[in-house]
Amino acid sequence: MSPDHDLRRPRGRRRPARPLGLAGAVLAAALGVVAVPAVAAADGGTATVRGELVHVWAEGSEGHHAEGSDDTTRLSWVATADGAVRVPAEQVADVPAGATVELTVGRAVEDEASADGHDPARTVLESDVLSPPPDTSPEPLPAPRGGLTNEVTVVLVAPAGTEPDGTRLRDVVTTVDGAVARFWSEQTGGAVALGVTGRHDWVRTTAGCADPQALWDEVAAEVGFAAGPGKHLMLRLSGESAGQPACSYALAQVGASPASGGRLYVRDGGATVIAHELGHNFGLGHSSGEQCDGAVEGGSCRTAGYRDYYDVMGASWAQLGSLNAVQAAALGVLPGDAQRTVSVGEGATSVTLAPLAGGTGLRALRLVDAEGVAYWLEFRSATGRDAWLGTRDNVYRLDAGVLLRRTGQFPDTSLLLDGTPGPAGRWEADLQFALPTGVAVPLSGGDFTLTVRGVDGGGAVVEVVPATRPATAAAAVPAQPAQGSSAGRGTATPAGDAGPVVGTAPGGTAQAPLAWAPAVELAVPRASIPLEPVGDSSSSSGGVLLPVAGSVLGGSVLLLVQVLRRHRLRQG
Repeated sequence: MSPDHDLRRPRGRRRPARPLGLAGAVLAAALGVVAVPAVAAADGGTATVRGELVHVWAEGSEGHHAEGSDDTTRLSWVATADGAVRVPAEQVADVPAGATVELTVGRAVEDEASADGHDPARTVLESDVLSPPPDTSPEPLPAPRGGLTNEVTVVLVAPAGTEPDGTRLRDVVTTVDGAVARFWSEQTGGAVALGVTGRHDWVRTTAGCADPQALWDEVAAEVGFAAGPGKHLMLRLSGESAGQPACSYALAQVGASPASGGRLYVRDGGATVIAHELGHNFGLGHSSGEQCDGAVEGGSCRTAGYRDYYDVMGASWAQLGSLNAVQAAALGVLPGDAQRTVSVGEGATSVTLAPLAGGTGLRALRLVDAEGVAYWLEFRSATGRDAWLGTRDNVYRLDAGVLLRRTGQFPDTSLLLDGTPGPAGRWEADLQFALPTGVAVPLSGGDFTLTVRGVDGGGAVVEVVPATRPATAAAAVPAQPAQGSSAGRGTATPAGDAGPVVGTAPGGTAQAPLAWAPAVELAVPRASIPLEPVGDSSSSSGGVLLPVAGSVLGGSVLLLVQVLRRHRLRQG
């Protein structure tokens, strides 16, 4: 592992890394009680709000391929008894969705979302996490009706300023009960059994898209929907909503597991769109892509949102392929005998991977580097749910073969790495990501070297050579890459907005753009973390109260010093 190992993962464009803030959070958690400084609002007006924290990602327009574009907006708000209060997403990014919080908010601020028609956000001045999100089992909870684990209530909705369109309720219900239900049942081994248990034709609302919480609440009251484990409220919006302020192409709440339930809306009744948004209710993030200039990892790299056309949590298009190994493992539905883990310090090994869509055999290989970051290998062949790879339906000419992914953080929790990297100038047209046969590929600064030795329709042979861990080396500290980050050593390049990629069928006929970037929510479930107060130029100074026992303080200070020292070494 190289000494500048961290620099292989340039910070994502969405949120800069905050190592000193992390050290402070670790110290605060160890000490137990933290009083944040009081901050006065610039206009002198403050308010205290208490309720559930909601995170969402809102994608702008149908047909827009938002790989790294600015058309995707992150939103956060507190759902109170009197309505939603929006706050700047970056101030609450580390707080899990579903947590009960109490915030002191100040002046309203204009941002990208308010320019799109959403209500202005209120600056967070003081904060407290009163309770973490409800604890839901990683396995779906049985529901009382017909053996379903997840009950979906479907409602056709014309938000304020729109009229019903030609969408038929029975068509939407058929899609959910058919293609969407089959997909999630198949990909989870039957752990998720969803179906429509409530259906309601057109409802006109006084609420519009500027306040999604109010829109969902109004529809829920109208149709008698009661939130609960495994309960989903799905709105199919009128097509006229495309011309209304703040109406996204699709939008969904984040969940902690398939048992969480949740709310979503879509403006398209396609199975891939609905399956994707339900995936966010289940707790999944995006399947995105990472491209580096002439290298699998290293140098100038970009993270391109949704650029995983194999997976339902990537760009949605005509094909609904197998759920990738990273996402299946995150849901806890990848069987133990279907995966194997190899860590740094172990001996070289050769593994034969069965097709991911085959449903049997060893289908995923997990490599854990010296910092605890996981890479996943899987084999895609034209079989089962991935049979389209060998047909004219594969309009983007995606590779069959061995694919390499790395785990990430929300919103890009799965990153598909380019196994045959080209120069940056060709990134937009390059969707061929499979690893080549017979080429040694170094990973994680040399922690692993892997070589695909052979591929046929029945399996792929992969040789893995881990680095030898020095006997005197300190235990590795698991680390997560920066949010939305990529892993190249060097600089991160924002993904360009090149518009839809136009596929060409094997016969040479150009195809219409099919991909779109779905809208989703933000935060991944995690332990309760204090919010980070943000002051402004008018704030008064204050202190941090740390009442602790001496022994705890000593250990915490040592931990803080170690974190700061690592930070200096990484910058050096």
